[in-house]
Order: sequence, then C-alpha cells, then structure tokens
Amino acid sequence: MKLKLIAGCLSLGMLTAQLPGCSFSASVESMLSPPRLTVEQEQIYRALQISAGSQISLKYPKSGERLSAFIMEDLDGDGSDEAVVFYEVSRNAAEEIPLRICLLDQNADGTWSAISHAAAAGAEIDRVDLERLGSNPRINLIIGYSMVDGAEHAAQVFHYEEELTKSLEIPYSVMALRDLNEDGTTEMFVASAAKNAQPATATVYALNENGKYIQDELALPESLTDVSRITYGRLPVGTGNETVPAIYLDGVSGATSLRTVVLNYRDRLTMLYADSADRFPNTERSGGFQTMDVDGDGEAEIPVEMAFYGYSNVPEANPLHMTNWYVCRNGLLMREHSSYYSSQNGFIFLMPKRWERCVTARQENDEIIFYTFTLNNAENAETDSAEPLLLEPLLRLAVVTDPVAADAMQSDGYLLLRQQDSRYYLGRIEQGGKSLRLSPSELLISMRFLQ
Repeated sequence: MKLKLIAGCLSLGMLTAQLPGCSFSASVESMLSPPRLTVEQEQIYRALQISAGSQISLKYPKSGERLSAFIMEDLDGDGSDEAVVFYEVSRNAAEEIPLRICLLDQNADGTWSAISHAAAAGAEIDRVDLERLGSNPRINLIIGYSMVDGAEHAAQVFHYEEELTKSLEIPYSVMALRDLNEDGTTEMFVASAAKNAQPATATVYALNENGKYIQDELALPESLTDVSRITYGRLPVGTGNETVPAIYLDGVSGATSLRTVVLNYRDRLTMLYADSADRFPNTERSGGFQTMDVDGDGEAEIPVEMAFYGYSNVPEANPLHMTNWYVCRNGLLMREHSSYYSSQNGFIFLMPKRWERCVTARQENDEIIFYTFTLNNAENAETDSAEPLLLEPLLRLAVVTDPVAADAMQSDGYLLLRQQDSRYYLGRIEQGGKSLRLSPSELLISMRFLQ
C-alpha cells in the first residue's frame, strides 16, 4: 500500500509538472497569457497608449518582489501614488532596444496622464527595486537589465522630480542593495567584469543629503575576469568576539575556474583576502563550487577541492574529490571543514573531525563509500603515484529516484535522510571502525542539502 501511494503521488506530480503555467523567470512573451489587468491598470494602460501609441506590449520583471509591469508608489512624497509602466514598442531597425519606461500621474478628476518616457538600458528587466540610498530621503527606482543573451547587465536609477529623472546608469556583472556598513542605510553594491585593459572592479554607491553620489571603487585582482556571485557573512576580527560584515565575491578565473576575494565596507571598500603566489592554499577551484555558509554559523566558507586522503598523482578521473571549506582569518585561510560535495545531487556531507586523515572515500557503482585506510606507498613507486589500501567501510551514501528501490534499500538497513523532489537521499552506517563509527543523529546533522 505504501509503495502504491508513493507511486500514485509521483504519477500525479509528474502529470502536474506537465500542465501549463506562468513562470516569472521568463518574459511575458513566453507565458500562455499575460496576467489580467485590474480596472486601474486598464485606465493607466489606455493613458499609456494615448501617449506612446497602440503598438506596444507590456514587459514584466523576471525576478524579485516586484513582478508586475505596473509599479504603483508615491515617488515624490505628495501623498498619492504615481505609476511606472514597463513596455516595449514595435521593433525597427533604428532601435536595437525597444524597451521603454513611462511615468504617469493621476489628474484631479481621477484620470491618468503620461508625464515622461525613458529608454531602458537593456532588452529584459531582471528586477525592480524601490529604495532609499545613503542618507538622502528620496525614493529611487532601481532597475536591473540584461541583454537577450543574458551575458551583459546594466542598472539605471531614477527618481521623480517633475519628471522621471535618471541619476545613474552603470554596467555590472552582479548587483545588490544592502546595508553594507551597518549604519542603518542602504548602499548599492556592484561588481563589474574586466573590460579591455581595465581590471574587474567592485563599487559602492550611496547618496548624500544633497542628492550627490558618494562612490568608492576598488580594483579586483587581475586573475578575476568576471564576478558571478555575491555572498555575505560575519567575519571575526582581532582576538576578541568582535565581527564585521564581509562581502565574498566568487569570480571567474581562466576559462572555467572560480576564485574568491573577501571585502569589507566601512568608510571605504577594503580587500580582506585575495589569492597570492606566496599563500597556500589558494581558492581556485572548478566552476559551480560556490562560497556559502555551509555550517549555518553566520560566517561564509570558501570551498577548495583536493583528492581524497591517500591518493597521490593518480589520474584525475580515478579519485573522488574532497571539498575543504575555509574561513578567512587576518588575511589568511583556515580550514574549517572537510566534506564530500555533490553539486549534481545537491548535497554536502561534512566529515567528522575524528575522520581527519584516517578515512577516505571512493565511488562504487552509484554509491559513495567511506573507508578507513592505510597508505600503500610501495605501489607505483617509480611514478610516485599511490592509492590508499582500503580497510573497513564506515558509511554508504546513495541518491536514487526510484521509490521502489528506495523502499528496498531501507529494508536493507539504509536510513532515508531526505526525500526532495524526485530524489531519495539514503545512508547506511557500517559496523567497521568502532571509534570512527557514526551515530544516526550524527549522520543526519552532517548532511547539508542545497535545494
């Protein structure tokens, strides 16, 4: 009965997954039908058509909290809302980017009129935010764009001052709005790819009381050609309990590798950590291994790959890779955890400290098996390559998608650690190595799921 119920639920889930529906990660053109407009939006849309022409179509942000083509907000502080509408005009050869922005205000009789139009800085709207920046009280309309291919991004900042006024337009690779220096106000943080002879940069923007931008820019290391992700965390300083907010930038190095730099912003941007030739280890690793707070302590950890214990100079495809997680301390990296990290299956297994240098792992069929081991240095001595001599198994980890197989494995002593989407995460604790053996609760605590 249990298997029938699971199979029935999965069948229903598969059927539901095939039903059509709206996805806000795509533009309105990819939807089956655009959202139905409210009465007020219909009135605003008709006013827009009077001003811009009838051959227009609404455009919708792809992410963020504001997913409508209509933004209703009191932008000038007069006590009544204005409307901002994103739309696209009919494309022609003279206009590469047909995306437009219109600001409309309500008349005394309740009708709407277009105040001003502005050209967008991209073909698609990534996200829209309304935010005060720095100590200035004005409300800013902050729009992030991408081109059709998604490779280039740009941001525009507008405010309403008799008309829609643009105060900033900048390219970026990643952008965030955050109180970086914990002074109670929001800053705009962007990191931009290297271009021509200019290095990649990180820049903070804030507005002073007079509405002028306070800007602080920092050149990133030459090894970074682009920046792909921002992560935030607390960072201990000195010898006491004081911590400061830190910005971790995962950047592209070479064709497919990532490196991480650590920044802090107080009165200015400061680089707390960057790789250098005289430091070991460096943070270079395969793409997809992102900085994250892997243990939930509020401090981000940087992943670095190496072969599992006992393997030396063996072919790259042979050994599994162990992922070590490093924290930044006084400009240096310190190892906090070792793990097995499966980005494909979306989980991390944090290895216990007592397994240090005495437990290794290998893949057998579709399972990851952790063994006690001893070094076998005599083997392949001529090439200085070696593989560990495996002793007792300690743990088996498996991910399956078949509910029948998952149920059978549980009957064979496997614990169901999590069921997520169509995946069953299972582990079996073996009886070898009494002092190294995990308890079931320890196994559950050691698993981190990324989805």
